[in-house]
Amino acid sequence: MILISLFALLAGYGEISVGITGNWAGILTTPLRPSISTAVVGSFYALGGLALLTRKKWGLWLGIGFIGAEVVGRFYLMAVGIAPSHGADFLKILVGATIAVAVIIYLLFKRDYFRD
Repeated sequence: MILISLFALLAGYGEISVGITGNWAGILTTPLRPSISTAVVGSFYALGGLALLTRKKWGLWLGIGFIGAEVVGRFYLMAVGIAPSHGADFLKILVGATIAVAVIIYLLFKRDYFRD
């Protein structure tokens, strides 16, 4: 579970970096325009990772909520034109969203790991 939490923190940091710089580690084919909205969406992922580190049930539900908000935020960024809605970078955004949803599903299956 610590690895999942650290992954969420790292993924969030990457998205925050994209929001600030327009690209992170050259992952995007076409850099985005720097945007506070992108950084906020990334912060949801990072906050989700922090909440999961509590190992408490409330941290689990808060973490799932934050990671879910990150997924919704990705679609918001595409809807308003901040993130691409087609092409190779769009596919990367979808893969990232799919991974985030998989993390949520995994957390739901492992909810007994978290204490009251």
